Amino acid sequence: MFKKIIISGIFFISLNSCIGYKEPSKETTDQLKEKSKITAHIEIPDDWIFDRNANARSLSYDWVSDLKTPQLETLINEGMLYNADLIIAKEKLNQIELAMEIAGSNLYPSINAIANTSNNLVSDAQIRRLAVKANWEIDLWGKNKSAQMAGTSEYFSSKYQNILLHQSIAAMIAKAYYLNIAGNIQEDKIESYIRQSKELERLYTIQKKVGTANALDVSNITAEITYLEGYLEKVKNANIQSRRSLELLTGKYPEGKLATQNFFAPVKNDIPESFPLPLLENRSDIQAYHFQIEKAFYEVQQAKAARLPSLNISSSLGTAGSNVESINSLFSNPLLKVGGGLVSPLFNNGKLKKNVEIKNSQQKQVIEEYSKAVLNALNEVESSSSNLHSIEKQITYNRKAIDELQNNINLTQKQIKVGTSNSFVLIRKQRDLLKNEMNLINLELQDRMERINLYMALGAQNFIFS
Repeated sequence: MFKKIIISGIFFISLNSCIGYKEPSKETTDQLKEKSKITAHIEIPDDWIFDRNANARSLSYDWVSDLKTPQLETLINEGMLYNADLIIAKEKLNQIELAMEIAGSNLYPSINAIANTSNNLVSDAQIRRLAVKANWEIDLWGKNKSAQMAGTSEYFSSKYQNILLHQSIAAMIAKAYYLNIAGNIQEDKIESYIRQSKELERLYTIQKKVGTANALDVSNITAEITYLEGYLEKVKNANIQSRRSLELLTGKYPEGKLATQNFFAPVKNDIPESFPLPLLENRSDIQAYHFQIEKAFYEVQQAKAARLPSLNISSSLGTAGSNVESINSLFSNPLLKVGGGLVSPLFNNGKLKKNVEIKNSQQKQVIEEYSKAVLNALNEVESSSSNLHSIEKQITYNRKAIDELQNNINLTQKQIKVGTSNSFVLIRKQRDLLKNEMNLINLELQDRMERINLYMALGAQNFIFS
């Protein structure tokens, strides 16, 4: 009869355990997010770049798919496998997953084996004890369940941070790749100018011999060649460093010998004028903060439950005997103990209450961090989109300036032949042309960089990492 009462009591308590436990529903988390002081001050403009009603799947990514090349995809795949930061992050995520599993162990009974011995110094008797002991804390208020779910939320937050790291590394590889291509184009451009200048130097040397040019003309062009060779060395060194960066990102030895193409593939598709708002909600960093909010919710719940009484049930099965008994008689008198205990905090100088206040403050902090992440995401999209439209205009103006400078150089060369201009004017105009052509290369590089930035700001779906 007594045994039935105990079993029935345990069953009843189990059914009614986790009385104070609650899941953070979407409505609950939305209400928490609405309490943010950061978003309370933000006013959405009428010409907002985001479309609230558009579906995230409706956005075409052709404008970033234009950047794909077989070599870039190969480099990104290598980076995903061999990048040092990703390998380390994988182990960190594995540790968090194991910690999540540990956090759930408090929901179940713990069973331990006990073996001890003691000596009676008066009678010289030795007492031995063998037992199996079980202990179970009934999770009445959901303290242990909340701890388990806090660990689960921490894992998913870390998982999204890991995804963000993969996306960031892939974006860095893509940027380093295009930076190296730009360096290759700049090297080719400067080497072309050096060849032209050396040919001009040869012509001026011949003309000097026949009296149609002077020593100043030859000196001007020689000085220009020296300047261009120094400039070329600077660009080559920068390009080697960009190769080393690319090699390091893909897990290779940074020797600076990775070969890439020496031209930009044409970009055919324009940037969309607006973007679906749901894209921002799927960003890895925002998803990570969302799970941090859930974690904070569980931790507040856990801290509140810690202030309430806790109920423990324990039992042990074993035996005891002395050295005057035979070893066989050690198990002839088994002992079975079943008991329970109730522990309630009475005085701890306000420690548990302050802990609840700390957890509430941490919850408010993570909500503001979530709002800040959303605000930064909006800024990144707005900035990248604005930069891209500006770069497109700058490229158009720069190309017009290059055409005019080239025409001007042709006219100057004709004037030199009839004696109305000189080599100094020609060299100055050629240097202006080189600066504009180098600037055009930088603008085309920036266009590709900003496309990658915009793609990352929108959540980096279906291209770099999924």
